[in-house]
Amino acid sequence: MEDKNNKKNESKIILTTLSPDTHRTSEENLGLAYLTAVLRKNGYNVEIIDGWLGNLEDNEVLKQIINKKDVSIVGISCYMSNNDKSIELAKKIRSINPNIKLMCGGFGPSFNPQRFVKDGIFDIAMIGEGEQTIVEVCDYFTGNSDKELNEIKGIVYEDGGKIIKTQKRELIKDLDDIPFPSRDTMNMALERKSTVNILTARGCMGNCLFCSVNAFNKLSIGNKWRGRSVDNIIDELEQLQNMGVKYIKVIDDSFLEKERDERWAKEFRDKIKARGINVSLRGSLKADQVEDKKMEYLKEAGFHSFACGIENGSDTALKRMNKSASLEDNKRALDILKKHGIYVQAGFILFDDNTTFEELKENYEFLREYDWIITKGIFSEMFAADGTLYTEKLKKEDKIIKNDVYDNNKYDIVDPKVKLAYNALKRWHKSHMKLYDMIIDPISSPKAIDSTGEKEFYDLYFQLKLLDLDFMQIVLEEIEHGISEENLNQLITTQICKHARFYDEMNYKGKNLCNKYGLNYDGKENPFIR
Repeated sequence: MEDKNNKKNESKIILTTLSPDTHRTSEENLGLAYLTAVLRKNGYNVEIIDGWLGNLEDNEVLKQIINKKDVSIVGISCYMSNNDKSIELAKKIRSINPNIKLMCGGFGPSFNPQRFVKDGIFDIAMIGEGEQTIVEVCDYFTGNSDKELNEIKGIVYEDGGKIIKTQKRELIKDLDDIPFPSRDTMNMALERKSTVNILTARGCMGNCLFCSVNAFNKLSIGNKWRGRSVDNIIDELEQLQNMGVKYIKVIDDSFLEKERDERWAKEFRDKIKARGINVSLRGSLKADQVEDKKMEYLKEAGFHSFACGIENGSDTALKRMNKSASLEDNKRALDILKKHGIYVQAGFILFDDNTTFEELKENYEFLREYDWIITKGIFSEMFAADGTLYTEKLKKEDKIIKNDVYDNNKYDIVDPKVKLAYNALKRWHKSHMKLYDMIIDPISSPKAIDSTGEKEFYDLYFQLKLLDLDFMQIVLEEIEHGISEENLNQLITTQICKHARFYDEMNYKGKNLCNKYGLNYDGKENPFIR
C-alpha cells in the first residue's frame, strides 16, 4: 500500500478546461472541482488549470502543462463550445510529450467518444459521471489497478485501430458519499464577482425533447434524479459561508423533484436558520414543482432567483416538447414566484421545425401578460444537439440540413409564415444581442451583486424587453396581413435604424452599471445565432 501511495504522489495529474467561444462569462467549474476532490481522497497529486476562469489563451494552458516536468496524466473537460480546441490541445501535448497519458470527459466525449480517441488523440474518453471512473482510469495509468482496461466501466478507447466501448457505469446512488468539491479556483471566481457554485442534486425527472441532460444520464445506469441530504447540503453551505462566500448559485438541473416536498423545503429553511447561514441563493426548477408554501420556505432560506423551464406560451408547443408542465401550470408557477418576489429567468424556446403561426400569436400574448419574466431576448430556437431526443426525431424525419456550429444540427421550419417571423426576429435580435447579453448577464449568470444592483440591471433589461415585444407585435401583424419578404426586410431595416440611438444609450448605461459594480463583461457574440 505504501509503495502504491508513493507512486500515486509521484504521478502529477492536471485537470483542465479551455475557454469556450461563448456569450457567457466564466464561472467555477464544479466538474473539475469534484474530480479533483475524489482523486485527492484516493492519494493523487492534482492541480486544476481553468483556462476559462483564469482568462488564459489556449497556448498559455499548453505552456503551463508542458512546463510542469512531473506531469504524467492530463484530463480535459470538453463540452459543446470547446470540443475542437480540446482536441487540438491534446494533439499538441501528444506531439511535445508522448509519455503523458491523456483522458477526457464531459458532454462532447460522452456523446461522440470516437471523435476523441481515434488515432490515439486521447488514450481514454470517459462517458457520463466521472468521479468513480476517473479514479479507476488513473489507477490503471499508474499501475495501481488490478483491472484490465476493458473491465473499467464507462470508457471508450482505441485498440489496434478498433474503437472499444466498455459496459455502462452505474450512476452514483448516494451523492453524500462524494467529498465536497475542491475549491482551488474559488478565489478566481470571487475576484470576477461571479457566484460560487454548489450542486445539491443531479439529473432531472423530466423528459423534454431538446434536453441534453437526460440524454447524458441515459448513457449510464440508475435513477434519473438523485438529491443530497439536507444536512449534507447545509454542511457545505456553512463551509462556504465560513470561507467568506455570500452569493451562491445552485447549479442543479432540477433543484426540486417529488422527494423535495413542502416538508423538505421547511426542513431546509429551518436548518439554514438554525446554523446562522445567511447567503443569497439562485437555483433552477421545473414549473410543475412550484408550490406556494415551498416557495415561501425557499425565499426565507435565501433564494431570491430561479431559472424556470417555462419554454413556451402555447399548450400545443409544450406537448410537442414533451414538457411535464402545461400552460396553466406555467402560469400558476409564475404567479406564485412573483407573489414571493423571486426573479424568474424563463427558459424559452419560440421556434422549432413545426412551430405554427397561431403558436407565435399565443406566445406574444403570453409574453405580454408575463412581461416581467427574464428571457434572453425575443428570438430563440430549439437546439438540435447531438444525443437529444429532438435530434433523433429530426434524423428519422430526414429534416437535418447540416451539422452546424458546435455539434448543433441545423433544420428547416415547415410553415412559410413562421419562417418569415423566424428570420425577422432573428435579424432584429442579432442587431443588439451583445448588448442584451451584457445587461442580462449579472442577473442570469448571476453575479455577486446586491439586490440594489440586481434591480438596476433588471430595469435596463425591462426596457429592452418592452421594445422587443413592440417589434414582435409589428412583425406578426404585418405577416398576417400578407407582407412580402422584401417589404418585411425593409421594415426591419427601418425599425433597427429608428431605434439605433436608444440602443446606443442602453449600451452606455449598461457599461456604466458594469463599472459601478466592478463587473467585466467579456463574453463574445453568441456563436449559435448567426
